[in-house]
Amino acid sequence: MVLPEDPERRRKADFLLAKREVVLELKTLAVDTSHKVEAAVDKHRERDEFPLFFRTADVRKVLSHLPDGEDIYRRIVNSIGRSVEEAVRSAEEQVTHTRHVLGIPNAIGMLVILNESVEILDPVVVGHRVVQLMRRERTGNSDAEMLDFVWLLFESHALGIVGGVPAMPSMLIRGERAARFPWFTAFHADVAGRWAALNNGVVVDGGSPDPKAMRFSGTRCITSSLPTESPRGEVWRREYRARPYLRHLGDDAVLAHGGTLMQRLMPHFMKEGPGYVAEVVMPLMEQFTHFQEEASFRALDLRKMPKPG
Repeated sequence: MVLPEDPERRRKADFLLAKREVVLELKTLAVDTSHKVEAAVDKHRERDEFPLFFRTADVRKVLSHLPDGEDIYRRIVNSIGRSVEEAVRSAEEQVTHTRHVLGIPNAIGMLVILNESVEILDPVVVGHRVVQLMRRERTGNSDAEMLDFVWLLFESHALGIVGGVPAMPSMLIRGERAARFPWFTAFHADVAGRWAALNNGVVVDGGSPDPKAMRFSGTRCITSSLPTESPRGEVWRREYRARPYLRHLGDDAVLAHGGTLMQRLMPHFMKEGPGYVAEVVMPLMEQFTHFQEEASFRALDLRKMPKPG
């Protein structure tokens, strides 16, 4: 398509849909910013309140132990969300310029953000930052207009496996003008269905749940096939993640459970103890691995675990 002459040669949006009633810009998140999280958290590791935990844990749960943890987390989100901010601001300009050049001022402005592989930019982080940007106060320093819809597509994350297929998030965020376009709901549902079919999947309507209450996992992690032989501890961890039977307990009860297991295990590793008795030690080690997995999920401070008597 040959665009009308634009002396300023401003960047234009990628696509026109629905007979020019939708101007769409597509952005792909490609920069892994996980190093920024590590650097930000490292500054607080020596603080007394910083929890001691095994393996990995959710950064927000770790920071919840600190009195200023929420402020630290907010700064981290803003830092790793720079690419999201750049995507939104750039799309606003491109959509605005496309409307102007083509003379379609009332066309819907839509941004699609695709995350194919950057695990640190999960749906909660990206969605939170997009909402902040769409609601931000306008200073008048730019002629870029607000977007009407932002569609988030995540191939990087999933809500588990459904029918052998990763349940990948598809989230639509509505702008202030969204109510002016009641027809867009059916239009978007059709496009989403076509996208899913192209990827050999289907669309499942999940309603409007709170993303913070949802547990997203990296698609690469949940789709990787089990090796022929796995270390015993890794097998135990996978089994617990499939059936987290300690999840209903309170934090203190989980820590007490871990303390009891430690107390039962310790004699078998002491010089005066009964020694290694496989039929006793192995079940206890399996249970203790399950405890570690639950403690890491909650980012519990293991220093608060009751000490063996």
